[in-house]
Amino acid sequence: MSRIQITLRLRPSLLSILIAVMLLGIAGPAHSQGASGASPRIELAGAYSFLRANPANSGGLNLNGASESLAYAFSGRFSAAADVGEYRFSGLSAGLTSTMYTYLFGPRIAFRRRSHVNYFVQILAGGGRLNANSGGISAGENGFAMAAGGGLDVAFGGRFAVRVVQADYLMTRYDSVAGSPATQSHTRISAGVVFRFGGRE
Repeated sequence: MSRIQITLRLRPSLLSILIAVMLLGIAGPAHSQGASGASPRIELAGAYSFLRANPANSGGLNLNGASESLAYAFSGRFSAAADVGEYRFSGLSAGLTSTMYTYLFGPRIAFRRRSHVNYFVQILAGGGRLNANSGGISAGENGFAMAAGGGLDVAFGGRFAVRVVQADYLMTRYDSVAGSPATQSHTRISAGVVFRFGGRE
């Protein structure tokens, strides 16, 4: 990885504050939210995420963090989704810390079998950022990232739902120790809450 000085580090707590600010900004226009059976126009979700990373030539690593997503529905079934996340590596050598960020965009398809249950699938693509710090020396690397998977939401009223589970295959491409591009495969499991605005029948 090329050595650079880290100038900005998002943290799950900061991401949660950003979500709260966004909610306050759009809660006013949300009076038109339809009945609980209506399909929401906007879904804003915050979740805890666990990643099982399987980099090349490694026995696997665990990461814990947070992910946030925003989906805008063009119809009752099709949405455009944006997903950002921050994940911290655990089990590293003493004095070494490392964090991975992802920012992904793409289509989402929803399947509402009951008014309060929502299944969805999605495929997202974008970028990732890998930062590391050891002994005061910082390094970072950008790479390609994509995710494919789906989730299950259970709604409670018209504006709130619980994301019971979301499971994604997350692929990244960062350079290997030798300097050549390498593919890393990860499993991401998330659960959290969803805020729903602007009902669409």
